[in-house]
Amino acid sequence: MLEMRIIYIDDQIDGILTKYLRDNYCAYPYIENSSKQEVKKVYKEVEFKGEDGYEGLLLDARVKSANVILVDNRLFEERSAGSGKFSGKQFKVILRKMLPFVEVLVITQDRQTVGDNIIHKFSGRNGESPELYYKEHLNLILDASIKEVLEFQALADDLNRGIDVRRDLVEKILQSLQGDDSYDALTKADIDALIASFKELKDGCGYERGL
Repeated sequence: MLEMRIIYIDDQIDGILTKYLRDNYCAYPYIENSSKQEVKKVYKEVEFKGEDGYEGLLLDARVKSANVILVDNRLFEERSAGSGKFSGKQFKVILRKMLPFVEVLVITQDRQTVGDNIIHKFSGRNGESPELYYKEHLNLILDASIKEVLEFQALADDLNRGIDVRRDLVEKILQSLQGDDSYDALTKADIDALIASFKELKDGCGYERGL
């Protein structure tokens, strides 16, 4: 069975959120639409220790092997970089560089922070249960993230069978999907060019994959 690894990162783990992710959302498989294949959701959490710096977070095996990451917004706040430590804004850039195939969602208590990948933490203000709140506000976003990851993996599978692509780039991309940081040797231009050429090849063959 396929697995999707969902990682929650926070400096103070939210017990209500982690309980929902572990006991509700990840207790049931994701069903891939076209094939009806079940995808197992594997949940883990990472408590961020400020003294370790963002280097420690980026080297954490759970983070490197993640498919979907939920990260607390406070970790992204601008801070003094200090001695050998990254600021929050730098971390976002580095995360995109090192883990380009991972879907990243931001969780926050600040209701003024909005966006497509922003999830507001349960506050209990309106009297609803956390299970109903997160089912309404979190499930669809997580499902969409898993769908996006599966689409990347499907493209990678097709790419691996292609004959008109550079094998060295393909191997590094596939390794990246498996949490291998060999991708770091690639540039953004390399990936953009490869994806563009593959999409042209796919479109030219009239190939469609529905997820």
